[in-house]
Amino acid sequence: MKWNHLAAVAAIALASVLSGCASVQKAGHDANDQAKMFTPMTDKAIVYVYRDELLGAAIKMPVKIDDVVAGQTGPKSFLQLAVTPGHHVITSLSEKDASLAIDAEAGKTYYVWQEVKMGLMSARSALHLVSEQVGQAGVRKCDLLQTDAPAFRVPPSTGRVITPTKVVEAAPTVNEPVDATVDAATPVPAEQSVASTAPTSNVAAAQPEGGLAVLDTRVDKPTFLAAQDVASRHQCERLLRVRSVSGAEAHFYSACPGTASPLEITCKGSHCDEDPRG
Repeated sequence: MKWNHLAAVAAIALASVLSGCASVQKAGHDANDQAKMFTPMTDKAIVYVYRDELLGAAIKMPVKIDDVVAGQTGPKSFLQLAVTPGHHVITSLSEKDASLAIDAEAGKTYYVWQEVKMGLMSARSALHLVSEQVGQAGVRKCDLLQTDAPAFRVPPSTGRVITPTKVVEAAPTVNEPVDATVDAATPVPAEQSVASTAPTSNVAAAQPEGGLAVLDTRVDKPTFLAAQDVASRHQCERLLRVRSVSGAEAHFYSACPGTASPLEITCKGSHCDEDPRG
């Protein structure tokens, strides 16, 4: 029996080498880059299932959420899945199926490592819920795959940071009379100029205190990412909320597990630190 087992293992290893890598459907470069920004969703949880090994490279492993196949992984690949809040069971289909249960919360992100193991006749697998630091490091080494189930696809806008839109003054329309008696040198109050000449769709959408930083168009991408890094270093949520934004200076806060007080973060441009006054 021992020799039969070793022969089977050797046959699987040889087949993996001769067959090359499993053919899986990769997402585009833009989607891959956006997924690796690890930006959460407000109404759903995001689950990353990643496979960062070359073992069993010729074997595709389907991944199910509850009873729906979300996609198939190959070597050095990952799935980014949006799930509704509540209890879910993730299953890796292989020679011996492996399952992992999670209680998903909206606005949170979960990282699941799909470990590949040698089986008797094919590859086996195991699923492990890992920390944010470990999970993000593993995902960064992999390529994003297309999600087969539409219900689990992350919308394209999720993972992008909205940058401020430049306010452009509108020219007078053809039928709009121009008052020739107004002196061109007469200053016009700034608020009146913006309100009367700028289309409302071009006015920056400022979030009130407590609003989501990812939706605040006054917050640029470098500032947002730097503030997220501070939250990660303190093991707090990356779902940042706004205290205030004034020019290049911004003040955010983030909830931290195990403590009632949020982490206060101040930024000047892309330089962000914990606010000791928080």
